[in-house]
Amino acid sequence: MPVLPPWVSDPAGPVAREIVPLYWFMFGAAVLVLAIVDGGLIYAGIKYRERPGVAAKQFHGHNLLELAWTVIPTIMVIIFSVLSFQRLLVLNDIDTGAQMTVKVHARQWTFQFEYPQAFGDAALVTRDGKALTAQQELHIPVNTKVKLEITSEDVIHSVWVPNLGGKKDAVPGRVTGLWLEADRAGTYKGQCFEFCGDGHADMLLIVVAHPKNEYAAWAQRAVAEADLFLDPATQRGSELFKTLACAGCHKIEGLTAGTVGPELTHIASKANIAGVLSPVNEENLTRWIQNPPAVKPGTAMPALGLDAETIDAIVKFLLTRK
Repeated sequence: MPVLPPWVSDPAGPVAREIVPLYWFMFGAAVLVLAIVDGGLIYAGIKYRERPGVAAKQFHGHNLLELAWTVIPTIMVIIFSVLSFQRLLVLNDIDTGAQMTVKVHARQWTFQFEYPQAFGDAALVTRDGKALTAQQELHIPVNTKVKLEITSEDVIHSVWVPNLGGKKDAVPGRVTGLWLEADRAGTYKGQCFEFCGDGHADMLLIVVAHPKNEYAAWAQRAVAEADLFLDPATQRGSELFKTLACAGCHKIEGLTAGTVGPELTHIASKANIAGVLSPVNEENLTRWIQNPPAVKPGTAMPALGLDAETIDAIVKFLLTRK
């Protein structure tokens, strides 16, 4: 699927299409005002500049000018207000026609998405009877109004996907609403738009829009992957990976969002480990995690001093990442 850059002028859904014309109208008006004001200043500065033997004529007040720069901005504000209100009626109508509701939990510095139990032919529930959850990536069907119920677990965050339009704060202790719809398949980039701490710049999100006839297949794969975490050994390794230093450096889709080290989403399918250990198996993963500098001198990954039981649980978890 094409990955679209996050740019408001390329609307890919009805929400963005409501916003973009107003954006350009207000932008054009702002440029016009800038040209008039700055043009007047430049003109006055040149025409009435200080010159030997020339004294600028002094005057106080000009009724026509004062009326113009009072009435015209007032009319502009009224027009902007009416146009904005018309669009807000559409943007704030979150429930009408919504076919799918996804719960969004924001925390420093990632988004977690909790899907409904099912959508059409797509079952979105794991074998323990819980709804499918994932981090950073939200998967939706095209031409489907998706309602987002947004909250925060720590500080104020904000959900914004420019190509799909709309922006809503995630507030601790409250649930706010937003709706999205993509009218074509693709991958759309978004981000948090409220400064929320040191990791704000890396608090990104992705919306993947699937053709409706492919959404059930994606759901089946996602649920099968989530079910792997329900095995006791894998589950413990997953929790250790999230709570130890691993999560701060390495990214695993739907689990962690580290950016320092290599991405490990599909580590079990890679050709080698750090370019020095091949194949990717239990023995080599164990050697690497026990003491990376001994295997590859100069590597940035330190020896963490983990015990054998912890390493074994993490290795078993990583081997499920195919």
